[in-house]
Amino acid sequence: MSWLNKIKSLGETALRVGKKIKYGNRLGYQIIDTESALKDFARILEKEKTVAVDLEADSMYHFREKVCLIQIATKRKNVIIDPLQLDDLSPLAPFFFRHDIKKVFHGADYDIRSLYRDFNIEISNLFDTQIASRFLGIRETGLEAVLQKHFNIRLDKKYQKKDWSKRPLPKDMLEYAAKDAIYLAPLANVLEKELEKKG
Repeated sequence: MSWLNKIKSLGETALRVGKKIKYGNRLGYQIIDTESALKDFARILEKEKTVAVDLEADSMYHFREKVCLIQIATKRKNVIIDPLQLDDLSPLAPFFFRHDIKKVFHGADYDIRSLYRDFNIEISNLFDTQIASRFLGIRETGLEAVLQKHFNIRLDKKYQKKDWSKRPLPKDMLEYAAKDAIYLAPLANVLEKELEKKG
């Protein structure tokens, strides 16, 4: 069994970019906080091949933690979904369960459990860039360290431990949240190639 099969690597990569970042608009993002906008975006997601996903939660501030933001990046869109403003996230469920769309996470275990706990969302065809990094023998597998290693990108993690349940969120926190997801698909592309070389 190959390394790729061991981490359930299925489907196409988002971009064939090697070591260069060409993923979406790194500065722009859309906030989705209405049911109609969520349904429209869910229809867009159904047409994608690879989608990157990240979450922000309030585990350090509340006994019963909850997902406070869902960041999703595609080739063309960089979106922040605000579940605290939405009563129903079920329009996303079919996308997450599609076997023909790859979902890229970093350290997916917590995110998978959180999405199921809060929204009853199950995920199929998942590529975890942290697990892939471990298979490649990379010692530091946090997202910041892996991005610095492969793309020489430094992430500012000063908002990582903030209370994401507060509303309204300041612009700088939203920009912080939007940045994490946009690098995941190019990172997955590079890691897949390295795993293929390893055999």
